[in-house]
Amino acid sequence: MTSPTYATYLRLDELLALQVPLTPREQRDLSDSERLFIVVHQASETLLSQVLVDLRHLDAGPCGPACRAHRTDRAVRLIGALEGQLTLLRRTLRREDFLAFRDRFGTASGLQSEQFRELFALTARLTGNPDGDRSGALDAAVRRWRATHLDLVAHMLGDEPGTGATSGRRFLASRLENPPDAVPAATPHAAPGTTPDTTPHAAPPRPAPSGPATAPAARLGHVVVLGGSVAGLLTAYVLADHADRVTILERDRIEDHPAPRPGVPQSRHTHILLASGIDALTRLLPGLAPELAAAGAPRLAVPGDVGVWQGGQWISRRNPSAPILSPTRPVLEHHIRRLVLAHPAIGLRPGTEATGLLGRPGHITGVTLRERGTGDPAPRELAADLVVDATGRASRTPQWLAALGGTPPAEEVLETGRAYASCLFDGDAPPRGLRGFYIVPEATAPLGAIVMPVEDGRWTVTLSGPRDMAPPNDPEAFVEFAHRLPHPAPHTWLSTAHPAGRPVGYRHTANRRRRYDRLGRDHGGLLVVGDAACALNPVYGQGLSVAALTALALSRALAAPRTPTAHTLQRAALRAAAPAWDVATGADSPMPGATGNAVRTGPTARLLTRYLDRVRAHVPGDPVVCTANRDVLFLLAPPRTLLTSPRVLRRTLLGTPVPTPRDLPTP
Repeated sequence: MTSPTYATYLRLDELLALQVPLTPREQRDLSDSERLFIVVHQASETLLSQVLVDLRHLDAGPCGPACRAHRTDRAVRLIGALEGQLTLLRRTLRREDFLAFRDRFGTASGLQSEQFRELFALTARLTGNPDGDRSGALDAAVRRWRATHLDLVAHMLGDEPGTGATSGRRFLASRLENPPDAVPAATPHAAPGTTPDTTPHAAPPRPAPSGPATAPAARLGHVVVLGGSVAGLLTAYVLADHADRVTILERDRIEDHPAPRPGVPQSRHTHILLASGIDALTRLLPGLAPELAAAGAPRLAVPGDVGVWQGGQWISRRNPSAPILSPTRPVLEHHIRRLVLAHPAIGLRPGTEATGLLGRPGHITGVTLRERGTGDPAPRELAADLVVDATGRASRTPQWLAALGGTPPAEEVLETGRAYASCLFDGDAPPRGLRGFYIVPEATAPLGAIVMPVEDGRWTVTLSGPRDMAPPNDPEAFVEFAHRLPHPAPHTWLSTAHPAGRPVGYRHTANRRRRYDRLGRDHGGLLVVGDAACALNPVYGQGLSVAALTALALSRALAAPRTPTAHTLQRAALRAAAPAWDVATGADSPMPGATGNAVRTGPTARLLTRYLDRVRAHVPGDPVVCTANRDVLFLLAPPRTLLTSPRVLRRTLLGTPVPTPRDLPTP
């Protein structure tokens, strides 16, 4: 018997022959768009078939706790990939192309998909089974997929009739909200070309129920976004598909090229996009990653490409992460802004500053504003159906609410007094194939450092210390400060590099969460995002990723059949930031001199700190614990997984930490 080759094992000849658009080949652009539609749907059905393999196994019963956790996690991740397929289609298939070729499907309809009906039925059974989906992750993943599917249909069809005797978005909404509760007998598959109001296999569609549940979604009207930050831009982008128009008010003048600006104090400091942030941005703005790559934004693995020093040891480089990006903030913001402002519903008003809110407590109707640099101090009014505050840590919304006679939100604060400074350097790459360093600050060793490559072959260096050990702003003293780090490698490298400017300091590092989600369900017209709602200690590099994850969460909430209230959107935003908040406050609470009402104290907190210290002791040499801990830090998994994973618990509590050499780690 001949051994299979890569192509024969995967049966590529057959697989790649299955994409057959019905549009004549002479209409090249339209035919290629139809082929994209077919490819995505075929890939989705293939992924779904693998999801069902795991769900059928869980439903059959012979599956212990470890098996359930593994199978459920795999199914959830695959459903996330299904959601990504829909997002890809939403962002890359032009609506006018789809409407031009959809009539070629005849009555083929995705509502004929037996696999999707089985997915709904199995999910319902496993969610209701005590031995099934205990965490709710499977049900949540399917709900996210439904919301994304509905968003795709709303974009492609609106309320135009669908194929297969359906009635477009209204009918799909009723089916997604009330999926079949039983798995019918298998029936022949439909043709691969299906409209996006569906998912493939044969069953007669139900008539759409009448009433408010199937009414077309309302529009948001005019949305005003305060602040053209990354959080503001991404929020404007996801709201624009559900609004008549979006106006971004930005106090700074905007250059037509990447450049630091006064309204972003972080412009000159080190920035990273975690794997979770990259994934979220790719779903929101598929064209961003190629643009950043073309602009020279480095892509690297941690710790595969970065020497990470934690707990007195180097973390082994043999267990690299999914890639992160380390662009400069001006480059990242410039490319996000360019893509966002290409949306026809979004307009930017630079040099314009909000000075207050209009309306009454619980019902915001607009903002007052002034044009900066015009010599006219008189405020003007701008009406809005929704005001979004994305003005960062310096947000004045609490004061503006009080001025209207309302109640400012409660605040949770954790302050360590940490300060840091950053500087660009020219220099050769570090030794042993490294592309950077990360010295993790800890309670017993509070000095930290981040060295990362950026565009144009340069390096950005950030040094940090507690309130009484702030890094200096003089270049020579800055380099000398690195000599005090717990390992000499960063200082040795800095001693051979050359500063490309003066270090810039920053001291506003408190973790501060404003609980706008607790103002009440009747509060309307206002949404607060980004650092204005949840500001994190920047040392942990989570801010950009949280902004992207928050925008993605808002996009999912907006895909519901009914337009969500401002309160619902606010809760979605705070939930998206909650894992990062838990990570940052958990790391800062044990720091010397930590103050604030969010500091974790008491017997439970001390016991948790002792356990997490054991986790960190295992991270350098244990690939299982290292991966689990890194997934939490990179916001790919919730912090509770460090407490609920049987493998992590067993290795942490029963295993002995494996030490790593003090010398620089090899690949």
